[in-house]
Amino acid sequence: MATEMEVPAARSDLAVEGMHCASCVARIERSLRKLDGVAEASVNLATGQATVKYDPTVIGTETLINAVVKAGYDASVVHRNEEPATTASPNPLRIFNLLGALVLSLPILLLSMFWHIRPLWVDTLIAIGSFVVVFGFGREFLSGAISAARAGGSATMDTLIALGSSAAYFFSLYQFLVLDSHDLYFDTASTIVTLILFGRWLEARAKSRAVGTIKSLVALAPKSAIKVTATGQELEVPLSQILPGDTIKVRPGEKIAADGIVVDGQSAVDESLLTGEAFPVEKVVGATVTGGTVNGTGSLLFRATATGSQTVLAHMVRLVQDAQGSKAPVQRLADRVSAVFVPVVLAVAATTIVFRLFVLHQPAADCLVPAVAVLVIACPCALGLATPTAIMVGTGRGAGLGILIKNGESLERAHSVNRVVVDKTGTLTVGKPVLTDVIPAAGFSPAELRILAASAEKSSEHPLASAIVAGVGEGGGLLKVDAFSSTPGAGIEVTAGGRRIVVGQREFLEQQNVVIEEALGQKAYELEQLGKTAVYVSVDGALAGILAVADTIRPGAAEAIAALQRLGIQVDLLSGDSYRVAAAVAEQAGITNVKAQVKPDGKSAVIKSLQDESFVVAMVGDGVNDAPALAQADLGIAMGAGSDAAMEAADVTLLRADLRGVSTAITLSRAVMRIIRQNLFWAFIFNAIGIPLAAAGRLNPMIAAFAMSMSSVTVVSNSLRLRSVKLLGE
Repeated sequence: MATEMEVPAARSDLAVEGMHCASCVARIERSLRKLDGVAEASVNLATGQATVKYDPTVIGTETLINAVVKAGYDASVVHRNEEPATTASPNPLRIFNLLGALVLSLPILLLSMFWHIRPLWVDTLIAIGSFVVVFGFGREFLSGAISAARAGGSATMDTLIALGSSAAYFFSLYQFLVLDSHDLYFDTASTIVTLILFGRWLEARAKSRAVGTIKSLVALAPKSAIKVTATGQELEVPLSQILPGDTIKVRPGEKIAADGIVVDGQSAVDESLLTGEAFPVEKVVGATVTGGTVNGTGSLLFRATATGSQTVLAHMVRLVQDAQGSKAPVQRLADRVSAVFVPVVLAVAATTIVFRLFVLHQPAADCLVPAVAVLVIACPCALGLATPTAIMVGTGRGAGLGILIKNGESLERAHSVNRVVVDKTGTLTVGKPVLTDVIPAAGFSPAELRILAASAEKSSEHPLASAIVAGVGEGGGLLKVDAFSSTPGAGIEVTAGGRRIVVGQREFLEQQNVVIEEALGQKAYELEQLGKTAVYVSVDGALAGILAVADTIRPGAAEAIAALQRLGIQVDLLSGDSYRVAAAVAEQAGITNVKAQVKPDGKSAVIKSLQDESFVVAMVGDGVNDAPALAQADLGIAMGAGSDAAMEAADVTLLRADLRGVSTAITLSRAVMRIIRQNLFWAFIFNAIGIPLAAAGRLNPMIAAFAMSMSSVTVVSNSLRLRSVKLLGE
């Protein structure tokens, strides 16, 4: 059994060649999981990749690859941020085999259908041609069946196809050579192989479209960039030679090579392919630029801050790769069925022969044909592709809209959300408040109050602190701070210029025995009724005055809240501010449920209380103090402009600071789950109806082969509909 590890120390992604059905997936996963040192192994049929988490001190990638090879497949290490192999077109050998099989099987079928009494030489040519098709152009089925048998005596879809086509061929050969009969099924054998080759070709094309998002993301990165040296010389260098701190020049119409900060120039940058932003974004000195975006009509010079695998684009590629390679919990049902599917089908085919031969006393041909139909109608492929293809297309669609979904489990969980909790500052609001009012107490002037408050707040990282400091302006003459302490969610206390300054909420000052004058308290109340945040300031234990800071709600926030409510989802506003401030902002956004004066460590408790009421809760936040709540929620949604800690804790990241992405993500999840249910229903119903019909002799094996091939194509094509489905919030 695999070694138990709390935190796997390493991860490898393996490209696996030769998988064709869910039984293949199950066998490879079993082979990997039984290795010592392996903590987790997940194989995705749609992407053709295995993701393995393991202890590198116990096991290495060579051992992982050998385990896959022993299971009957080829494997190689895939480096992240590269295009997956499945984005390529069907390989040339498969196209050659398909064309060769088609050229030979078509005349065989026509001759067999319309020339019933044929000369010996014609039947000889048919037998030879069928042999070439079944064991030459269709050798992948036979080799796959043999590999599976050698790897622990297991069976896959290749086993079913190889048995069905070989049985039809050798029975016909026996009839032809020994019994001199014209009751031959060479056309059945060759046509089965040709139709299934055709189905796999269509399936490969459809899967290529399904995983095209990664290919398009990787293609966003340019191959080279213009590096400006310290002497002003411009050198065109490969992207791999760009390092953080380098100065890069971007000409009009060129792709930006790395993440950075503009140091010269002005332009509008098209970020649509990366974030889904519809309009170009203006960039001036000091603005950030992102690798993979396209410069407009102006030239820019920027200093690289992140290159290679550290860029936002590389992070996006990794997230999409992880999501597309993951499994959703709904896949478990298909996995359980797939584990016994092929053995059950083999048993049904054997039972069909035995029953017809010994109970109904039918001729051998009448026993064989239904059994062959059973073997080729059975389709574990459709079961294996039902969930992963929908997840691939869904996560790819989300990435194209600037919505990064961590994995299939997160995507599935989002469809059940019925309560959304939205953080206020930086999420519902812009997060860049400004100082609007300065109301000094007796004995202090407005200018003095500004200086005292800004001197205290300049060491704080709170958004309100920045607004207060900015309110002083340049050359404000701030005092030197000698001591600083902070109480998160309440206020700060500093010593500056020999004076003890306290800045924070009313309750925080009252706890330190600061008396709040009634007139100033009333004024603060009036400001808070207008949606402003009142900040109290005391100096040496006496109230110095009140500052008011205002933060506006984000454009489209009210529309986003209304969209969620139309989906039947209740929305709560969560804030550390006073209830009056939070309520004023909530009213502007159309939110009626307000939870205010919640400290950072209390946010996750609020989420837990809603979960205890049987709500499936999504938390939307952007700050470091939101990370615990994001992790506690059933679905954590981080605003992309927020902190790395919030994005790491979240299940979904919105690259655009637009709350409408929340409703888009939820409707995307609901659409994906709808498609998955449809896929699973048709996969199950196809086999549940098709196998009994075949056993009853109601299906010609060639029709069965065509139906089986089309079942997989239908599942993938149905998943591809997610690329065009209309999503709420787009």
